[in-house]
This record gives sequence, C-alpha cells and structure tokens, in this order.
Amino acid sequence: MKEILKGVIARILTKKILFTVGIPAAIIIFFLLVIGGAVLTIFSDNPSSSGTGDGIGTCGQLINVPEKVQKYRGIVEKELEKQGFTKDYTNCMIAQIMQESGGNPPDVFQASESKYGKIGMIDSVEESVEQGVKRWVEIKKQIESKGFPFSIDLLLQTYNFGSNYLNWLDKTNQLYSLDTAFEYSAMFYEKLKSQGIYKCHFPEQKNKACYGDFMYVPHIKRYISDVTVDPSMKGDFQFPFVGINFVVTSEYGSRWGTLHAGIDLVAYDGAPVSSIGDGIVIDSRFSNSYGNVITIQHPNGVFSRYAHLSKRTVSTGEKVKKGQTIGAQGNTGASQGSHLHFETRRGNDYKKGTSFNPRDLLPFPPGQS
Repeated sequence: MKEILKGVIARILTKKILFTVGIPAAIIIFFLLVIGGAVLTIFSDNPSSSGTGDGIGTCGQLINVPEKVQKYRGIVEKELEKQGFTKDYTNCMIAQIMQESGGNPPDVFQASESKYGKIGMIDSVEESVEQGVKRWVEIKKQIESKGFPFSIDLLLQTYNFGSNYLNWLDKTNQLYSLDTAFEYSAMFYEKLKSQGIYKCHFPEQKNKACYGDFMYVPHIKRYISDVTVDPSMKGDFQFPFVGINFVVTSEYGSRWGTLHAGIDLVAYDGAPVSSIGDGIVIDSRFSNSYGNVITIQHPNGVFSRYAHLSKRTVSTGEKVKKGQTIGAQGNTGASQGSHLHFETRRGNDYKKGTSFNPRDLLPFPPGQS
C-alpha cells in the first residue's frame, strides 16, 4: 500500500504538471503532498530500520550461499561505505554475486563489459566489487532524479536491463513489477532478435521475454530470506486441498534416519491441489525424486512446494492466486502411493536448513500414528 502511494505521488511530481497548467495544479499538488504525506507516515516503515533513510530496511539473511562467497563480505562492506552506501546492502550484493558468477573470481560481479566494453578485463575481486558498487550508485541517482520511489528491486532489475529500463518506465508512467520487466524484455527482444545474439533459455521466457533476465530479482532473492514465522502470517494461507477431506499420513521431522522436510497428505488420487496463497510459480517441472513438483514464492518470503503430483497445470513464471488449482494428487517420482508431499521453506532449495514445519503456518489435522 505504502509503495503504491509513494509511487503515485512521486510520478505526479516528476511530470512537471505545475509548469504546464499553472496555479490550479499547484494547489492540487499541495493537497496531494499533505494528504499523501500523512498517509505515508501512517504506513511507513520504522525509520530506524535502515541507515539510508529510504525505508527499505536491510537485505535479510543469506541462505544457500557457500562460505567461499561469504568471504567477500569485508570487501563489499568496505566498498559500500567508500561510495556512500550503508552496509545494510551487503547481503543484497553478495546474493547478486551468487547470481552473476557463483562467486567465481576474479570478476565476481561480471562487471568487465560495463567498464571496459568487453569481458575478461577485470583481474581482481576488489576491482569487480568496486565497479559493481559504482553501478549501484549510478542507478540510485537515476532512480532519484526521475522521482521513482527507491526500492532494491528496481535497482537490481535496472542493473540487469540497463538504464533504458528506467527511461521506459518513466515514459510509460509505470513502476517496477514482474509484469513490467516481462513486457520490457519481450519488447526489446522483438527489436533485437534478428541479430541472433539473444536466445530464450528458460521456459518462463515463453519465447518472448529473452532480452536480459526479467526474473533477475526473484533469482537473486533465492539467496536471501527475511521470513520469520509468526502467528499473524497464518491468515495469509489455506490448505492445499480446498473443500476436500484429507488425512495426514506422515509428519515433518526425522524419518528413516533423515529429515522428512514436509508433511504428506492424502485426499484421493487425482484430487485437485491448490496454491496455499498468492504468489509466483518459480519452479514447475518433473524430478526423478519429487516427480511432478511445483514451487511457489509468496509475497512475504515463504516458499511452498507440492510434490508427486499426477499433473501440473501451471508453468514457471506464472502468477497464482490463493486457492487456485495448480495440479492434482498423484504418485510420480520416488513415491510409494498416491499422496501430496507438501513443504514450506524460507528459500527455494532442497536443503534441511530452510525447511520448517508446515504446521507453523496451517492447522493440519492430527497425523496418523
């Protein structure tokens, strides 16, 4: 809500209405500022949550980032401070390093082309980080000069697409979203595909959005989690079986000497399985172990996973609504009978550390003994 209000007010101010329609517009803008400012105060973040004063807070906790990449923390923090950023952004930059290079030196930010016009010219991690932060500084200034509400998402997507993305958003009077990123990518791919230098590598590109990575932000956020499960979150979700009786056949926890990272549910073979909440499908595929499996990222950072499905009815990159059917109960993959294996996680991975008991979100019925 607050980001929408910020965006609306900012976009109105940067369109220079005052200079085109005169005094009446000035009066209107004045009242928008007064009313909007009051509303934003009500909805604003705790001002102490970020050293920058821009209200976006910190970048959460790192997940799925190996020690060899986390060792760059000191270099990143030093460069952020040197160029005027708070260290609150450190984890975002380390996550970006994971996305860009997997932490492989020397050019961990893959910044050689932006500085030298060709790859292979950066020969130290320090120079790569310096150039990456420099680009962050440039983009932040461009965002502010155009009157956009600052967000780390907008900065990161602009880093991937280039500054023309900001110009396009400004011209079309839009804000960053996955939809606008897809639209921009598809538009530029249509213009440039005849050059043969851009190719569609992933299903979510749908053979249209093949310029850059329109899912650059979700891809980076695979390595960041700010999820803290608390009782207030439970109202955001519902059971994966809607209006259907089901039983719990296996609980979350130790099973057969290893962690069973989810909870097993049985309604009936072919029963429709629904998304537990609004979100984006970030993985829809067949796995030898999980069978037909779908992973959904929800707005508050929770990831839900649905495995052993007999079929999948949504694709990677697709938006889904709470209660929307995404597949059907089945017996695919390493499964001993028709059921739904359901997981909740703080990250899009298959490691023990990010999973948590689905009962922390939903009041499942007692499991079978």
